[in-house]
Amino acid sequence: MFSHPFPNAFGIDISDLSIKIVQLRNASRTRKGTSYEVMKFRSIELPPGLIVNGKIQEPEKVRKYIKHLLRGRPGEEKKIKGLWCVASLPETQSFIKVITLPKPPEDITEEDIITIAKKHIPFDEEDSFFDWQLIPNQKTTDEPKTNILIAAIPQDIAKNYTFLLESLGLGVISLEVESLAIARSLITAKKEYINEARAILDLGATHSSLIIHDNNLIQFSISLPYSGELITTALSQRLQIERSEAEKKKKKYGLFYSKLDKQGKKAWSIIAEQTNTLIKDIEKALKFYYSHFPNSHKITKIILCGGASNMKRLDTVLSEKLKIECIHGHPWKNLAYHKKINITKQKSTGYATSIGLALRAADNPFFKQDVI
Repeated sequence: MFSHPFPNAFGIDISDLSIKIVQLRNASRTRKGTSYEVMKFRSIELPPGLIVNGKIQEPEKVRKYIKHLLRGRPGEEKKIKGLWCVASLPETQSFIKVITLPKPPEDITEEDIITIAKKHIPFDEEDSFFDWQLIPNQKTTDEPKTNILIAAIPQDIAKNYTFLLESLGLGVISLEVESLAIARSLITAKKEYINEARAILDLGATHSSLIIHDNNLIQFSISLPYSGELITTALSQRLQIERSEAEKKKKKYGLFYSKLDKQGKKAWSIIAEQTNTLIKDIEKALKFYYSHFPNSHKITKIILCGGASNMKRLDTVLSEKLKIECIHGHPWKNLAYHKKINITKQKSTGYATSIGLALRAADNPFFKQDVI
């Protein structure tokens, strides 16, 4: 056991249509290995328009929702007492990539990193925050080189999330790009993938992304024009029905074609069309990865997460079309927690980001430097 400098710290995932909180306690013991106890987890939905594409439009209204979530439902949930948090930054507003410098780590200066980062970061340097970390290399040649993981985000985005949380009396331990948190919960902690890579397909309510994990770290991530809301909108417009009805049909039919009535076949056709576009975008992204990233390995499994990944037969269709095994992720697996968690597997996939944030929050940052 250890004394945590940020007691009761928790992870908070703030997205366009929901907020999720997970609080863990590091229950590790030297002889029994690393383990985490689930203290609290909860979520709340947001109405459309408060946060749009990762940008906070109505901070005071979002603040009230977070306050309500922290307080808990009267008579049902206890208040979250932690005053420290690790929060997510929206994937759509972030940038993350591994770059390589032809120098050994001991010869690299901060100026070297800043110079090369300017060539890769798609934001104005003066208006952005960026961070980096040197990655241990697996020596494959005699030539000196060092891999560096860099992440960047516009300053106004980072400041808005920080100010929002601080206005609630919370201390922000760190802000983290979504893809890092997702990988921390879904990639097996030991990361023993010999000569193979993993992809994570995060399908959310308003946006989706493909994350490539290879050579023991995230190589890159890319946003995809696919989401639960996009499918609902397509069904609503093309079937000329209310959004609430479209949402019901999406959940009822999904990509399950057998024994459908006329309405079901129309809905299936629309969903299948959107899914085929997703498949083509994934194929393009994988082709880009294999051709542009040296020392890349074959992706042997795609891990699904996010609420939209629960659509009927989506995992089966993706597996068949991509010729890669696609499975739903288990975001609680790295906790080594043996007690039953009162949540369904379907709902768990939507907690991948917040669990990853909570894992970082539960560790002492002065003792552990975490890279996925």
